[in-house]
Amino acid sequence: MYIKFWGARGSIPTPLSSDEVRQKIRQALEGAAGLDLTDEATLNRYLDRLPFTIRGTTGGNTPCLEIRSGDQLLIVDAGSGMRPLGYDLMNKGFAEGNRQVDILITHTHWDHIQGFPFFQPAFIANNHFAFYSPFNDLVERLNMQMNDKFFPVPVSYMSATIEFKEIEPDKWHQIGNFRIYPMQLSHPGLAYGYRIEDGQSCLVCASDSEYKRVDPASTENYVDFFRNADLLIFDAQYSLTEALDRPDWGHSTPVMGAELAYRANVKQLALFHHDPAGSDQKIWAGKEQAEAYLAHRHPKYCCEVLVAYDGLSLDI
Repeated sequence: MYIKFWGARGSIPTPLSSDEVRQKIRQALEGAAGLDLTDEATLNRYLDRLPFTIRGTTGGNTPCLEIRSGDQLLIVDAGSGMRPLGYDLMNKGFAEGNRQVDILITHTHWDHIQGFPFFQPAFIANNHFAFYSPFNDLVERLNMQMNDKFFPVPVSYMSATIEFKEIEPDKWHQIGNFRIYPMQLSHPGLAYGYRIEDGQSCLVCASDSEYKRVDPASTENYVDFFRNADLLIFDAQYSLTEALDRPDWGHSTPVMGAELAYRANVKQLALFHHDPAGSDQKIWAGKEQAEAYLAHRHPKYCCEVLVAYDGLSLDI
């Protein structure tokens, strides 16, 4: 299974400011003293050695995942990351039409649907998009955000064929190559996680969830849902202090992700849904905290901790 993150930020799109770009350039130049940067090989080696927090960025687009198994494309969520995904698809044949995509929606808070009005392949005739979710009114919700009070054109202006299919939570559903299991998460307004299997690997998307009680009985359902996943995409928006100060906001922490990954024997943990106020340094510090926690929790347990960022791609 191939996975690409087109958006990993939570709540609202968060582009880098000019001052933040300047600071990254400054840090890179400070470390290059004495190097001959006119030599291309030296320059490339230096750039490759820089920490990701200096040479790159987590990005600012809100949640959107591209998932592929064989020739099937599955999209999870339609945050602002759906816009650049759409441009990429247009360059891969969708501009000619007659392409099929399945889309899972976890919930309809604005950061998870705001990219759909800007999804260019949906404006191409004969493309076909099938939306799946446990919400029986998903079409009304998407129509609402494209009402003329908020957006210049309605969903009906889109030329592609768009259909909506309700799927029942806590049951397996076959969607092409994928087996999908939706489970309700703890989040205001109702949100769902998805366990996605293709016969060879397993991905669990568990964004937008809060875990107030961590005793075994209270987390048993989540641990079973995450069990033996090759990759767990986990909401890690807050630090521990922020989570304590914001009860009922529906988000979690890197350390909680590490603990639940340990209990469920997860192979890779991707920290996701980063706070819009979180700098690259703060987000990567969360990764270090999760790694330190796992090393202390059980030194022999092997789970790779990743920071999800715009453009990260993985094969699991």
